Amino acid sequence: MNKINVDRLDEVFWSDVRDQFPLLRDRIYFNTSTMGICPRPVLHAVRDHMKQLEQSGDTGHSAELWQEVKEGIGRFLNCSANEIAFTRNTTEGSNIVCNGLQLQPGDEIITSSHEHVGNTITWLARAQRDGLFIRVFEPTNDEKKTVDRIEALINKRTRVLSIPHVSCASGQVLPVEFIGNIAKENNLFYFVDGAQALGCTPVDLKKIGCHAYATSGHKWLLGPNGTGFLFVHHDWLDRVRATHVGAHSNTGDFCMKTGSFSFIDSAQRYEYGTINTSLIAGIRAALCFWQEIGSEAIWQHNLSLFNQFSEGLHSIGAQVLTTTRSASILSFCIPGIAYADLQIYLWNEHRIRLRGIYEGKLDVLRASIHLYNTPAEICRSLEAIEAARDNLRS
Repeated sequence: MNKINVDRLDEVFWSDVRDQFPLLRDRIYFNTSTMGICPRPVLHAVRDHMKQLEQSGDTGHSAELWQEVKEGIGRFLNCSANEIAFTRNTTEGSNIVCNGLQLQPGDEIITSSHEHVGNTITWLARAQRDGLFIRVFEPTNDEKKTVDRIEALINKRTRVLSIPHVSCASGQVLPVEFIGNIAKENNLFYFVDGAQALGCTPVDLKKIGCHAYATSGHKWLLGPNGTGFLFVHHDWLDRVRATHVGAHSNTGDFCMKTGSFSFIDSAQRYEYGTINTSLIAGIRAALCFWQEIGSEAIWQHNLSLFNQFSEGLHSIGAQVLTTTRSASILSFCIPGIAYADLQIYLWNEHRIRLRGIYEGKLDVLRASIHLYNTPAEICRSLEAIEAARDNLRS
């Protein structure tokens, strides 16, 4: 890796950062919310680790590596390393929580209309299988109204509150701490989908007060695909039952004859089977990459581009769904133009990669802006959107 000059937070600095990514220069990539681009140090770490294992025949399972990476994620989330389990993605974490809770027919779950399909289908399948009921609220830019809508759905059968930290549809940061107080006051299990938060906005699980939090390593953290993390509060380990278990789940001796067995006293109980340990080495490299640049520098860079894009969209008559209470995600539309038509035009004519949003029955495009994007790309994108407005309306 070329040494990044962290003393110059200017165009030269961010140009150095951009050079760390293999992303082709003929396109503008605004789709980190789906998949982040790995910097070269991460790619090299995965490649070198995998090559080493293939040469040695080792599994690569390492308690030291596991602990190092979990401690790094714990610093991002403000939790203990023992409360972190490795998963393949946020959806797997959602499934572990959803299917591990002890719920009875007639119990109710409150969730939002802005859930990613990975969290939506998880709860729908459990509800269908076990006779549960799901109540849905619509998040708004007004935090008090959002909280009021949640409280209005709570009744004596409510057991679970499942929300996104950051809406994958609008980029809105939900008032997760206030919602955590509601969950505590009503004795509800509080689960947060943090797929769009880790690496995108500060996360403090102690302040949020949730019982479980699932997130991904392959989005804003810029780790390799197929990596994720599940936080389960230590006091709730026995109440979120591990339904898929294996060699990493137990502690001490076990015996088929006597039936003796006990879970390890950490979130490691949710890990099982052989995994690609080279991906964990990739996460370690991603954490080092972040540490070298600095979270605050990245977030300030992203906020500057977000503001530039938002102001430019307003100036050309676009409707911007996302307000300043957001992460680095901006959803917008051009009145009178379907998002699919705009999305196709921007890709075919200008190689601008955006995601169409259907969650919450929205008809918008989502731009997720990260450290490899530049002010020049924002300007080019605004020109392209303005051209699309004129051409698609004519």
